[in-house]
Formats: sequence, structure tokens, C-alpha cells
Amino acid sequence: MISEEAFAATVDLINEAALNPPAWKAVLLRLATLTNCVAGGLTVENSATRKGRPLTYFGFDDDHVAKTFDYYLPMNPLFSIADKMAPGFIVANGDVIAPDRFRRTEFYNGWARPQKIGSPLTIVLHRSEDSYCPLTLVRPDGAGEATAEDRALLRRLAPQLIRALGVSLRLESLALRNAAIEAALARISIAVFVVDDEARIAYANPAAEALLKRSASLQSKDGALQCGDAAASRKLQTAIARACRRDQPAEFGEAFIPSEGEEAMEIAVAPATSQSPFAPLLSAAPCCVVFANDRSQRRWDGLRRFARHYRLTPSEARLLAAIVGGGGLAQAAEATNVKPSTAHTHLKRVFAKTDTNRQGELINLALTAFLPLQEERSEDT
Repeated sequence: MISEEAFAATVDLINEAALNPPAWKAVLLRLATLTNCVAGGLTVENSATRKGRPLTYFGFDDDHVAKTFDYYLPMNPLFSIADKMAPGFIVANGDVIAPDRFRRTEFYNGWARPQKIGSPLTIVLHRSEDSYCPLTLVRPDGAGEATAEDRALLRRLAPQLIRALGVSLRLESLALRNAAIEAALARISIAVFVVDDEARIAYANPAAEALLKRSASLQSKDGALQCGDAAASRKLQTAIARACRRDQPAEFGEAFIPSEGEEAMEIAVAPATSQSPFAPLLSAAPCCVVFANDRSQRRWDGLRRFARHYRLTPSEARLLAAIVGGGGLAQAAEATNVKPSTAHTHLKRVFAKTDTNRQGELINLALTAFLPLQEERSEDT
């Protein structure tokens, strides 16, 4: 019988695995030691397809697993009781197939015997429709079936094991969602900052990082977001404070700050405060999102994409950029250092390629045709 001290240590290890998935291998090792097993694995399996994959394991031959797992898994006798594989269900091999019959199966002779392993003891930790996640402990070949004490231990640990895997899955789901959000934010050309109530930056997407490097209008000082202009900085701080309020409804705020270009940079501050009672326990918790729209930079990124899409020549693309930048065809010709007649020819070709007829129509199409995505740039661009 396991001592209370050993049981508590095992529960601690299971709790660690809930928050740190690689620790599940240590859980397998611990449970195997307590049940006199020599191998163990955590797998995901599908009863409809009889396919699956190992999540983590020990004691199995890595080369054998890599080469034969997919072939032998469908032969596992436990698939015959797949409908019973609900969380907390405990089963030994002998419950499903007589030991002498099992030793005559291809599964035993091709999978188990070459690895010198025998009868498994399994507890199901999770199920979703046809897919389930069994934790399996395997005795040495010839050591017989799991004992009543082994089953009792797993039964006693079942609530902790099931809960821990549930936490692991929840954290993995949140990690995948965050990765998807970050991937999306990495592609947009609008700068996005996540900040706390003191404007300390917790996250900045690539567009935001690039903006801080090239612009004096928006800066990071000691890790906090601020404007280069003192008056604009005060407006930004006020908007952040209002977006982060907890004692009364948070507010969405907007501001325009001076920029090096012709247009002021657009700033929007959106509340992202948590209603969780545990939020006060988090130091410097992110609580609002700051969007900075450097319209001049977005314009040129969009024009490059527009020029590629419509297959404009470099000369045509330069003329289009000059027209979008302001002024008429004459000024664009001067800005691009071409004759007015040449500029007129370039413009006619752009009209034909873009199926437009007027400069206003062309400008509107060029500025609205594409989503505000970041341009792909090479290292030497």
C-alpha cells in the first residue's frame, strides 16, 4: 500500500503536470514505479478510425514506436470496448482478452514481445466524441496482470489525473488561441500595443515595434508608451487612464498626435480590463489596447502591394505614388522627373491596367483595394 506521504508527493507531481505538460512524463514514471510497471504512455486515440499518436511515453523502444505504432495500434484489444472509454474508466488487458489468447495475437508478438513488455493497465483521462486519451502503464512480459492494489491506486488518483489533464488542455487551447492572435497581429500594418494603467508595454506587434524605431511621434521610455509631444503625451495618458478604470465603466478614447509626415497619427485606446476578482493579484496586468495608425506608412505599404497586383512597371508605380501623395499630374511628373507627356502615357497605362478612368477613382482604388497588411520585406530591403 502506498503511504500518505508518497500519495501526496504523487498528487503534487500531477498538479505540476497540469501547468507544465512536459511533466506528464514524470507522472508516468512515478505511477509505473508505484505499480511495478516498466513502461507507460499517454496517447490520443480514435475509436472510429483506430488511429492515434503518442503524446509522451517512456520504456518503449523509440525506433520500434516510430516504425510500427501506426500499424499495431488498430490491433489493440481495448478498441473492442471503445464505447466504455469514458474519463475514469480503468481496465486491464485481462479484462478484455484471456492472457493465453492475447499471447497468440499479432499485437502481442509484433508489438509487445519485441519490447519485452506484457499486460497493460489503462485509465482514461479525457474523451471527446470518438477520441479519447488513455494513460497506460505496462508490466514486464510474463509478470502477469495488474493487481487489485494497482487498480485501487489509479482509482484513488483518477480525480486528480482527470482534472490535471483538463487544465493542460485548457492551457494548450489558450496558447493556441494566443498564437493565432499574435500571428494575425503580426501581419497587419496598424501598430498595436497592449499596456497597463501606467502605459507600460506588455506586448507590441511587429508594426508597433517598427513604428517605435522610426518615429519620434510615439516612443517607449523606460518601457512605457508616450508621445514625443508633451501635450499629446498627456492626452494619451488620460485616454489610457480612462480605458483602465475599474471603479467605473472604462471608456474608449481617440486622439490625433503630431507626426513627422503631413498627416497626424491616429491613436485609439480600447479598454481590455478583466472582470475577474483575481485581477488585482496580477502586478502590472495589461488592461487596454492602443492602436496607432501611421497612415502615411500604411499608404506606401498598400501602394507597393497594389503595384504588384496590377503589374505596374516601376515608372508607373512611382507616378501613382506621386499622384496619391497629392497634387495633379503635372506635379507628379515633376516629382518623378519625367516629361508631362511621359507622365500622361504612364497614367493612361495605369488606367488601363486598373480598369479606372479618372485620377480620383484610381486614388480611391489604390487606397482601399487591400487589407492593411504588413509588406513582406527581405533583410536587405
